[in-house]
Order: sequence, then C-alpha cells, then structure tokens
Amino acid sequence: MQSLQDLNVIILAAGKGKRMISSTPKVLHKILDKPMIYYIINEVKKINPANIFVITGFAHETLESYLKDNFPEVKIIYQEKQLGTGHAILLTKRFYEENWGNVLVLSGDSPLIRSETLSRLVSQQLHGRYAASLITAILDNPFGYGRILRDQNGDIIKIVEESDASLEEKQIKEINPSIYCFNSKYLFENIENLKPQNFQREYYLTDIIEEFFKKNLKVSSLLVEDSTEILGINDRAQLAMVQKIMQKRINEKLMLEGVTIVDPDTTFISIDSQISNDVVVQPNTFIYGKTVIKKDCNIGPFVQLMDCEIDEGTLINSAVLVNAIIGKNNNIGPFSYVRPGTITKTKVKIGGFCEVKKSIINNNSKIPHLTYIGDSEIGENVNIGASSVTCNYDGFRKNKTIIGDNVFVGSDTMFVPPIKIGSGSLIAAGSVITEDVPDNSLAITRGKQINIQNGATKYRKKKSELKDEGV
Repeated sequence: MQSLQDLNVIILAAGKGKRMISSTPKVLHKILDKPMIYYIINEVKKINPANIFVITGFAHETLESYLKDNFPEVKIIYQEKQLGTGHAILLTKRFYEENWGNVLVLSGDSPLIRSETLSRLVSQQLHGRYAASLITAILDNPFGYGRILRDQNGDIIKIVEESDASLEEKQIKEINPSIYCFNSKYLFENIENLKPQNFQREYYLTDIIEEFFKKNLKVSSLLVEDSTEILGINDRAQLAMVQKIMQKRINEKLMLEGVTIVDPDTTFISIDSQISNDVVVQPNTFIYGKTVIKKDCNIGPFVQLMDCEIDEGTLINSAVLVNAIIGKNNNIGPFSYVRPGTITKTKVKIGGFCEVKKSIINNNSKIPHLTYIGDSEIGENVNIGASSVTCNYDGFRKNKTIIGDNVFVGSDTMFVPPIKIGSGSLIAAGSVITEDVPDNSLAITRGKQINIQNGATKYRKKKSELKDEGV
C-alpha cells in the first residue's frame, strides 16, 4: 500500500490576483507577519511529503526569491502563460515518476488550512484507493466557488465553476475549495485530455473529475468541519477577514496554554512566536517573528517585538525591540527603541526615550532616559545620566565605547569612541570624553563659567535699541 512517503504536493501560486490590485504576487501578501503562502507550506511540511512543488507565474522572480530564501527545499515550476490550473498541473508531468503514490494539490491563497485536515484527506485517499479525494464544504453563501454536482447515488460526477454554472447549479451549497488528493497515475494519464471549453477559455483542473466519472473511476469527498479552513483570498477585504481568523486562532491557543491576553482584538502574535504561561500581553501589542517570551513577563501596551528573546520577569511598555536578547527582570520603556544586536543581562533598565543599538548591558545597569547607546559594552551597576550619547559613528566607521563596572555617568555626557572608561569612575555632567579614563577616576571637561554683573540687563537694553533702529 502507498504511504505518506510516496506523497507529492503541488501548490498553485501562479495567479496575479487581479482584485488585489497589486504588483506583488497575491500569495506574498501578508497575514500578520508572514506571506499567506508561508502558512500553507508550513502546514504541508508537517505531513512530510516526498516533494513540494510550487507553480509560479505573475511576478515570479519575487515569489521565487522568497521561496529560495525561506523554503529552499521547495521545487519551483514557472508557468509562463497562465492558461489555467489544469495547465499548471500538466507542467509538473515531466517530474512524474512511477514510484509516485498520490499527489496533493492545493491553492496558495488558502492559508487557514490545517495539516490535520490534509492528513485526513490523504489518509482517506490511501485507504480507499480512489482516483481522487477532495475536500468539500457547505457554505450558506457559495458565491465564487465551484459547485459539487452529484448523481442520485451521491457520487461526485462533476465540478462546475461559478462562471459556468446554471442558475440551478448556483443554488448548490456544497463547494469545491480546490484541495485535492489524486492517484498520480490517473492524474497524469488524464490531465492532457482537458479542453478549454469554458467561460475563461482555460484548462480547468476541476474538469478532470468529470473525466474520472466517465471512466467509472471513483472520487471521494471529505466534508471539512470548520468551513473557515478553506477560505480563499481574492481581495484586500478577504485578506483582512482571514487575518482576523488567524489572529483569533493563534491568540486562543496561547490563552488556553496559560497566557493572559488582555484584549485579543488588538493583540497580534506570529504563528512562530513562543510565549510561556503566566505572561501577560497588554493591548495594542505586536509580537512577530521567532520571538520567545518566558514566564512572568508583562508585555505592553503599545509594544512591537520582532525576533527577540525575552527572559523571565521582564516588563516592556510602549517600546520597539528588534533582534534583541533581553535578560531576566529587565524594565524597558516607555518609548524606547532597542535595535538589533543588543544583549542585556539581569535587572537592566532602559527607560523613556532611549535608543540602544548593538550593545551589551550587564547586570543592574541603568539607562533611565533620553539616551543613545550604540556599539557599546556597559559593565555592571552602571548609571548613565539623561541625554548622554555614545558617538559611535565618525562618518566612516562605527567605533566602540567600553564602560567598566560601577561607573556613574552624569547627564549630557558625550563619549567619542573608540574609548574605554575604567571601573569605578565618575564622569561629570556635561562632559565630552575623548580619551580613556582610568579606574576610579573623576573625568570632567568643561569650560570655566563666567558670571557678568548686570550682564542680562545690558543685553536686553542693547537688543531693544537695535529693534528700535529696525536692525
């Protein structure tokens, strides 16, 4: 008997998606932080097929570049002329080998399909030894979908597309969501028999079902329980609707695993993110990429995380973090920007209106407010005063600032690297530090303050006279 190891998958992704009104291939439009085709390939991979083929067409270079970067194992087939789904399948025939078992075919614009449903379809096909098995669904409003036609015995005899259906056929509510599992031998023996005798003048893959019926080859169906799984996307409104469903699916799963999401409607979490139990996610928060958040963190409101690691007990409020590794019991925000390459250790504070880039900040150090730290190493128990800056870029290269343990930096200090500040040092407020500071030193660079007696009065009088003269 054939097995899943004999399964080959074809994903149809050549269409332009005219109603998207976009120069981007339809299947690359994003749901949350991922293109819709990502979800489909991700689910398909879970059933471990022998091969995955993706048919590309419109703006194929863009789609192929994405696939090569994210799914290098996928085999790409370019459909130069979009002559229909049947023609797309015909292009794969040159890869067909006799040891192929079944071929799973699905569209690249149905990102809600689950691997469990695909496994059930394939299992039904394997055990029944049909010419094909296909998923069907019952919709109250079947507009736009092909209709399933059955005979008096309930056998599928034909699929008729919306544009070709009669008024009577349009009343049928059982629809074809274009997810099939074919016996590969029967598929490739009959695919060349298709004719473009339809409204679109295209080679419809659906017409092969009628070919099977005429040859007394059985076709089975699997009625999907959750009709949202098979929803396709044709325009931006449907894209937003499907995103809402995906958002709800992800959030509900996390809440059932012990994550508190205060307002699921305004919380957007990637399918690839991992969040431990007893994490609280506040409203208006975006957690994207392969972000990992450990226990007892409080994230939000108004937080954006992308590909970050957040250790236990950390608080993040109104901040943007990208490709950062954050230690235990940190306190970040509000209005902070933590950029790629930043690593913080335990009990670090990055406060209001701070920016940190590609820096290491060690235990118990604080950057409380209005500060930029770039390309730096900061030791333990360091306090950086307000409005201080590591001036890391000299117009040609990035230079490094190293600050030792137990350093106190006064407000409005400029560090001009490359520079090293020794442990235990004090940096006076308003200093511009251009040279290394030894351990336990006091560094100060200021001009001498001069107070001019009645200087303010004389200044105002002079300005007033110039104004009267029209100067």
